Amino acid sequence: MVSAILAVSSAPRSGRAKPECAVSRQPLHIVFTMTCEAVSSSRVPYGPKAWEQSARAIEGFSNHLLAAGYPPTLFVDPWSAEEHSPLLEELAERGVDLGVYVHPPALSNGMYKRNLGQYGAEEQHAMFEVSVERVRSALEVAPRSFRAGNYSANDDTFRLAFEHGFRQGSVSHPGRHLPQEGAEWSGAETDAHYVDPQDRLRAGTMPFLEVPVTTDPDRLHRRGMPFDLTIEGGVFEQWHRPLAEARLGRMEERGVAFRTLCITTLNRFAYHDKDSKESGTLGKLVAYLDGLAGEYELVPATLADAHERYLRLPQRP
Repeated sequence: MVSAILAVSSAPRSGRAKPECAVSRQPLHIVFTMTCEAVSSSRVPYGPKAWEQSARAIEGFSNHLLAAGYPPTLFVDPWSAEEHSPLLEELAERGVDLGVYVHPPALSNGMYKRNLGQYGAEEQHAMFEVSVERVRSALEVAPRSFRAGNYSANDDTFRLAFEHGFRQGSVSHPGRHLPQEGAEWSGAETDAHYVDPQDRLRAGTMPFLEVPVTTDPDRLHRRGMPFDLTIEGGVFEQWHRPLAEARLGRMEERGVAFRTLCITTLNRFAYHDKDSKESGTLGKLVAYLDGLAGEYELVPATLADAHERYLRLPQRP
């Protein structure tokens, strides 16, 4: 079971043959993620209304992407890990990466009321221990990928995540400016990078690969919130496509060595229903990405896959 989740592929797992081009194409790593919240409560207002809704969302999202050749990464809340263990174990065997979602208000009955980045190192250490142990016990795995609730982190978070066994994550949300939630990502690195254990905004040398959610940090759609590749965020033609194209253009201009698009969603949308808005947007995103194969070497990747590819760079950024 552990090997199924932690195994990384040495080649793109796209499930489709791409025509060879005379000109070498730049690899583009496509990372789909889902945050798997506990069911909705006063402490977790954005979770699914019921566990059945959550299971359908997780299974529908994963099935769609696996069929299209894009293995996703799921960040699983401890309650979700315990409730959905048979489903998650089956998905792991099919190539899905199971990570841990750490959101303090969901961990206990009102003991923690704030977000992860609003706590000091000692308290965060305790939260990591509880979250990792519960997920490990429920799924019999040693999870290596991590995300924090509401993208909340401070300058202790990456170091503590590494100390608790995590080796990659999608924690940052460049341009997000919500200090009241402990989510301050103004000026953060926008490309995949190793982290600085003392400064969450900077690249560094600690071998934890951070793959930020793809955002446009210079454009806000509401106060403190940049446009991002959240599936439910808006209409594909007006929201996702312009953002993706702008990000690809900036990576080209800067000559970024390790290029990624990181897309995300939540486990409360009807991905099992092909007629739902979110399923339609997901289908359009996949079709758009497939259409980039003439310009890029598409590399569908879980976070663990992406880290393995990053390790093979001749000179890591």
